[in-house]
Amino acid sequence: MAKLAKSSFAIFPGTFNPIHIGHLSIAESALLLPNVSDVHFIISPLPPHKPPDQYELIETGHRKKLLELALKDQPHFQLDERELRRSGPSFTADTVCEVREAYALSSETALQVILGFDAFLTLPSWQRSDELKEHCHFLLAPRPHTEIAELPDYYDDSSYELLDSPLLAVSSSAIRARKRGQRAYRYLLTEPVYEYFQSLS
Repeated sequence: MAKLAKSSFAIFPGTFNPIHIGHLSIAESALLLPNVSDVHFIISPLPPHKPPDQYELIETGHRKKLLELALKDQPHFQLDERELRRSGPSFTADTVCEVREAYALSSETALQVILGFDAFLTLPSWQRSDELKEHCHFLLAPRPHTEIAELPDYYDDSSYELLDSPLLAVSSSAIRARKRGQRAYRYLLTEPVYEYFQSLS
């Protein structure tokens, strides 16, 4: 793959179900890269990887509000609502096309996309994954035992780098489970996010 220029911002797609300090730490790590001036959080209302009845999704309006609360004090974090305006599952390939068009990125410019390393390993199963490899530079959040050197040959023509992000043992599913079980989770969220999330039934 020819070396492309990188966009001046990165997109961070996800369900944010809810957004937590791990997400914010990953975004901060991307923001510290010399060529990332802003991080655009793109909330996915309906991820395509699981049937809706197998995904415990917080109502979309609440997830949007939680994101707004989490991002409000960081001027370089932005909420992008483009996937909320779609019907049906949200495919990253469609989002990448829309963002590239909206910001008039040339074919020589790679859109920077933040992904967890575990999600990156599933890229071959994504819709139009070869198109994503061609047009994106992936910023990968590390996971335990992350080893880029051991990636399969499929990734040889991909553009990616590993973020210097701390490994935090926190997940949205664990937070939801802790809330249900009335167990401690307050400091896994920012204070405004915790207060709003606590108020949800």
